[in-house]
Amino acid sequence: MFIILQERSKDKATIESLLDDVFGVTRHNKASYAFRSGNLPVRGLSFSAHCGHRLVGTIRFWPISLGHKRTPALLLGPLGVAPDLRSFGIGRNLIFQGHVKAAQMGYKLVLLVGEEAYYRRFGYKFASPFGLDMPGECPSRLLVHELKKNALQDVSGSVKALEHNRAGIAGSKIVHQASC
Repeated sequence: MFIILQERSKDKATIESLLDDVFGVTRHNKASYAFRSGNLPVRGLSFSAHCGHRLVGTIRFWPISLGHKRTPALLLGPLGVAPDLRSFGIGRNLIFQGHVKAAQMGYKLVLLVGEEAYYRRFGYKFASPFGLDMPGECPSRLLVHELKKNALQDVSGSVKALEHNRAGIAGSKIVHQASC
């Protein structure tokens, strides 16, 4: 069984280690990391999955804006799941929890850089047909998901980083529980 908690400060080093295992230690060289550098994830939108005492998954959402209208949106990432537990629904549950909470907070759009073949099951589609781009990133990897129907109407342009201040990471509230 695994549980999903709001990310805890004490898990930061373990999360970084998990992400290094999943994506490699050079992951910070990717263009999408420039939108996270010097910024903090949106408070209440960072989750970790735990199986017993082991951290087995993580997801974070970062504040961004889109185009010259500076439409508020979120950048999902990274989503990381321990390689030996990838077929237990951990990633799916982390994404679902993030989408639900983001929608409750009033967010309407989420972008990510990833494989469309994986993320389409969660409603993600290529962003470029909507006139969205991320400087330095391959258009075939930039995906978008509407948390609210028709949220992409009248939105186009480049992704821009947004500063989002917060005092710290939330506590250990359990937000989901399932078997692993």
